[in-house]
Amino acid sequence: MERWDLIIVGGGPAGLSTALHLCRLDPAWAARILILEKARYPRHKLCGGGITEYGLRCLSGLGLDIAEVPRVPIDELRMVRGRHRASFHSGHGLTIFRRDAFDAWLAQKVLAAGVRLSQGETVSRLETTKGGVQVTTDRGSYLARALVAADGSNGICRRQLGAADLGRVGRAIELLTPVRGPLDEALFSKRVAVFDFSPAPADLQGYYWDFPCWVDGRPHINRGVYDARTAPERPRADLKAILAGCLAEREIDIASCELMGHPIRWFEPTLALSQPHVLYAGDSAGADPLLGEGIAFALGYGGVAADTLAAAFRARDFRFEDYSARLRASEYGQILEDRVRQAKQLYRHRHPLLLPTFMPNSFVQRRSGTSDRGA
Repeated sequence: MERWDLIIVGGGPAGLSTALHLCRLDPAWAARILILEKARYPRHKLCGGGITEYGLRCLSGLGLDIAEVPRVPIDELRMVRGRHRASFHSGHGLTIFRRDAFDAWLAQKVLAAGVRLSQGETVSRLETTKGGVQVTTDRGSYLARALVAADGSNGICRRQLGAADLGRVGRAIELLTPVRGPLDEALFSKRVAVFDFSPAPADLQGYYWDFPCWVDGRPHINRGVYDARTAPERPRADLKAILAGCLAEREIDIASCELMGHPIRWFEPTLALSQPHVLYAGDSAGADPLLGEGIAFALGYGGVAADTLAAAFRARDFRFEDYSARLRASEYGQILEDRVRQAKQLYRHRHPLLLPTFMPNSFVQRRSGTSDRGA
């Protein structure tokens, strides 16, 4: 059995960010970390791919240059509600990546730092012991003094480590289409991201989106529907039917599309985010329920987890009792709490008004566009 100071389960933005933040605190951490990732990079990942300015700032703080990754920096953020439109032309910092390229790039940075990253290794069992966490995979067994559970909304860690209460769960379905026709060409050339709240009266507690992105060097539009399920007592929206209607407006037949779906775990301040020897990070701990945003917060979780781990190893105290408080006190935790409140305020109404006040300051810093009719 191999022994490690730290094992990170999951090689997405949360797990990779935790490793990079620790190595930035002290390069000697590289030899103490094992990351277990069940897939191989570049791996497919369901995700709209949007990163707001807080995520970009986190990457910059790690000394990483996003110019190395294919991306579409958004010039116009367009919020639609029926005939009403609000446009934001600056201050939002939204950039669209594709997760396969983004995660592979981040993984290369981790490998360059000297961290051991085991790809294609699947965790089958986890068990807490007095000395840490025993991890069994399809390749062998390990004992970690500390473990970061960064294996996403559907990961094994919460189920097997006695913390299965995942709180509320939102839903999303999405697809990718090559840019075709004048509407798509305008979105891509003008770098416009669309959030359309018009389907909300049809029991959708969320929105439809159009995000321009690059796929293998070709322009595409990532499209999808997000349902926050803020009011679980209401009927479940038929996401496929709603998506079909939105696509029809864009002259796209849903029958010709390959759809992908995934759950999105809410961040909830009262949910346990740690236990002895274990920290939860990224979607495993909870994402933004307002917009379903996960990447920026996953990167932010990594910074808080790294600080908590470094302090725990200095004190030789692995109860991690202060992790939730550290997270709530952090910039990212405060934004997440704001977005929980805003999601409840916006989506519990059957006919929510599209107002700039509903958009968090962390996402839209300064409104320079105008609201008009006829969108």
